[in-house]
Amino acid sequence: MKYELSNSPFIIDLLDDALRSERLKETAHSRILYRILHNDTMRIRFVEHFLPDVSFSPSNIQIPYPDRHRIDLTIKSDTFFLIIENKINNAPEQPHQIEKYFKIAQKLYPDDQIYVMYLGGDANISPSEQSLPTIIRQRLCDRLIIKNYKDDITTWCKSVYEQVNFNEQPFLKSTLLLYITYLENKYNINKMNNKIDKALIETLRLNALTLTEKIKVIEDQIDNIDKIRDRLSYLLDDYYEQSNINDIKEWYTQCSNILLHKIHLTMENNIEFGFNFKYHNLYFRCTVSYEDNQSPYWGIYGLNENNNSQPKIFGSLRRLVLNSNKGFHNYDDNSPEWVISNYEKKEMIVDKFVDLANLIYCTDTCYITE
Repeated sequence: MKYELSNSPFIIDLLDDALRSERLKETAHSRILYRILHNDTMRIRFVEHFLPDVSFSPSNIQIPYPDRHRIDLTIKSDTFFLIIENKINNAPEQPHQIEKYFKIAQKLYPDDQIYVMYLGGDANISPSEQSLPTIIRQRLCDRLIIKNYKDDITTWCKSVYEQVNFNEQPFLKSTLLLYITYLENKYNINKMNNKIDKALIETLRLNALTLTEKIKVIEDQIDNIDKIRDRLSYLLDDYYEQSNINDIKEWYTQCSNILLHKIHLTMENNIEFGFNFKYHNLYFRCTVSYEDNQSPYWGIYGLNENNNSQPKIFGSLRRLVLNSNKGFHNYDDNSPEWVISNYEKKEMIVDKFVDLANLIYCTDTCYITE
């Protein structure tokens, strides 16, 4: 089982990760379906799957953008008008909701061409009398289609996913996979997750325990995991810091060798190096450092003044750097003491700093200080 899990496909649920504890709103699900069904083949497959007895011309299918007339999603052609009501998150029904939608369709279509698909989340649910009165329900007859996302939409997405060629439709294929992954995780039907569950049950021998004992064992394991996570986070921060210190030492040596006969570099601490200089009687430092174990950065900051106290001089020095045609860009959220700074890739930080140092060294209004 361990070998099987380690060799299974790497799963990323981008929607779930992006949402964190939030969930997709029902209108979002409608928009996702709208985008998927914008593809001609997907439209045809959807109608054929959910309205198998309806004859239609593929070229006549239209799907207005969701929320028009406050209908979640509409699919229509010359032979049918399909109203899709999305209740994946069990949103409360509005008085006469489906009845209103039915009457909108009646303006253009006879009753026997009007269909309503009522989509639940993990189970089939029917519209209430308040939303769909008996008299309208009788007119719909078997054209009221009760489906749900867990069993029906997920299954349909998986079936059409297999029919899409990635080379021809990479974005459609990727969208379908992303949405399928989200729905499978939402309803706990992801095969990979099920394998992990099975492995955990076997490892912890949960099947041999009572329900109360199972709960206690899992609670203890979660507590242990939290403790391990805390210690791992501490160790990771420590290793990041050690790695950053090693990087700074290596870059300091490289830059010192390159600038040997021009500028003497100093290290303020073990994760910073640079040199001081004077510009229009103000003192600045050109530096390379790390911030919070993230990417390294280069920059120039004022030693005694900031952009608020000396905006003209700071602005003049900033323009000197930005207009040098050396590819310098300023980070938008710099604090006032910074003339200019930006994050940089590790492999580029030495070249960036050397370019900046040479620019300052060769500028008549800048004077290197010890």
